[in-house]
Amino acid sequence: MDQKPPLFSAQTIAAFRVAIMLLGGFFVGKGWVSKETLDTISDPVTLTAIVGGVAAAWAAGSAIYSRRAHGLIKDTAALPQVDAVITKPKTDGEIPAANVVGTLQEASEVPGVTSR
Repeated sequence: MDQKPPLFSAQTIAAFRVAIMLLGGFFVGKGWVSKETLDTISDPVTLTAIVGGVAAAWAAGSAIYSRRAHGLIKDTAALPQVDAVITKPKTDGEIPAANVVGTLQEASEVPGVTSR
């Protein structure tokens, strides 16, 4: 079984450090950042904490965004055991999924829906 390399491998951190040093050198040259600040930011421990914090914030934002009402409806409609989702007619037009409908009549016309 193939295993993926860790996201924060030594090579990945080194690549981030090089990118920060290049960008930071430009900022130091312009006088926007001090050399001490650049050295602190490019430290491997600090860099790992910064990248980890950004990744955690992105994951939290993504989770919050996907759990809004329209996201829940869209995720539910994508489940293989769900034939159709009936919503209010206004919401039906806002979600681009063929099996999200606004009425029971429209739900019975969705391909794959069986009547019970």
